[in-house]
Amino acid sequence: MIPDARIPSGDALSVLLGGRRIWTVRAPGADDDGALTLPWPASLAERLTGRARLAVEHAGREVAAATVAFDDHPTDFGLNEPGTGIPLVVNKWGRIARSFEGRDASLLEQVLDEAERLIEVLHRTLGIDLFVTGGTLLGPVRDGRILAHDDDADLAYFSGHTNPSDIALESFRIERTLAEQGYETVRHSSGHLQLLFPGGTVTDSFYLDIFTYFECDGWFYGTFHARERADTVTLHPLKPLSVNGRMLPGPAEPAQLLTAIYGPSWAVPDPTFTFATPPAAFRRYYWWLNHFDVDRENWEDHHRAEIEAGPGITPSDLAVSAAQQLPPSSTVLDLGCGLGADARYLADRGHRVLAVDYSRPALAWAKEHLAHDDGVRFERANLTMARHALHLRKRCAELDTTVHVHANHLFNALNPLGWDTTLMLVKHLLAAPGSTAFLEVGVAGAEGSASWMEYQPVDWTRFQEQLHRYSLSAEEQDDDGAGEATSRRVLVRRERA
Repeated sequence: MIPDARIPSGDALSVLLGGRRIWTVRAPGADDDGALTLPWPASLAERLTGRARLAVEHAGREVAAATVAFDDHPTDFGLNEPGTGIPLVVNKWGRIARSFEGRDASLLEQVLDEAERLIEVLHRTLGIDLFVTGGTLLGPVRDGRILAHDDDADLAYFSGHTNPSDIALESFRIERTLAEQGYETVRHSSGHLQLLFPGGTVTDSFYLDIFTYFECDGWFYGTFHARERADTVTLHPLKPLSVNGRMLPGPAEPAQLLTAIYGPSWAVPDPTFTFATPPAAFRRYYWWLNHFDVDRENWEDHHRAEIEAGPGITPSDLAVSAAQQLPPSSTVLDLGCGLGADARYLADRGHRVLAVDYSRPALAWAKEHLAHDDGVRFERANLTMARHALHLRKRCAELDTTVHVHANHLFNALNPLGWDTTLMLVKHLLAAPGSTAFLEVGVAGAEGSASWMEYQPVDWTRFQEQLHRYSLSAEEQDDDGAGEATSRRVLVRRERA
């Protein structure tokens, strides 16, 4: 709360903890006493511990300050990345993230080195001409330099295709080419690739984004947000733009593209800016290019924090129950394995386990600490993507044996698209005689954190209906104790015609 605040509603406020800018927010309206009350962003609220000097700045002037204690912890508050100690901030998405501000200047040089290399690689291999966009365009055009509070480099290309299916196929072709060149990628959508540059076992040093821009039916689309009449955005011919002293390709009319992305007030600095995607654009991007990266970054932050705290390898009750029912020397596909405790437990009891997750830090830790023999293998797979689900089906077929499925609370963490692709996979695997899926789903409770839902309770009737839709049936096992159960453990088998 800021007492007796004479700050216009909507003005930008910077919140500093321990002398470092952590969060920028727009001022709300004052209450009857003239004070401003600002709720902490959810992602930061769950990390507030210890004590710190709290200050609020408006227009470069400190308007409030106090030493605060968030709890009884005797140490000073610090917002740093687990494992590296790199300072973090609340970014424009409301997530805890890195930024260039306060970082070693060599990091930005590395980012630009990789951007130049990527531009050359895609031009040489596929004839794709990348150019700077987003924040990497905004900073140099408006301020003459990369934005200090940014944390990546944004690049885009303009597709020659106008059909969304062809545009998606082109993006996947680019992804395959980049993999051949040694890049590590994650896919946000069929029009948004992210290239990751690891900074340690469970961290990334930085990343680059590649956005697909295209035209369709007279409209310009700039994944993931922009939708404007095509004649108002001129991208070609590309022209050189100075980016921190380097000449990188830029759009023909930077102001037009920046208006399409950030709106007509793009030239006015706004550290509180957030994207408000128009419904007409959102619908098209979702149905044409989809979204495959729901909560991945949140899960990766969650696993990094677990690793920093010192994870245990205690198996779930589901894994203990499954181990008692599996035939000796079974092969198990562990879906959503996390840090791998269940996979290791099953392997130690003589089963062969293929464990998959889309959280890279979790898999990196599991490979280093739990994959010490041939009993368990950890691989990355995104179960919201049909391509990945089909690849897992192929991997299981190559094992040339009956494959059982293990999934502990997985369906509580998947979106509807993930439910469909996963149940499609399970249906195929359970076609083999004797195969079984061991599942546990949360049906009640308020699990999750303040900033994001680690999982949401599943409606049990809906879950059964979805199983039946894929010709699957569930046999309930013991629940989690007396009284009203918060989870249900089931054996799933394929219905026989």
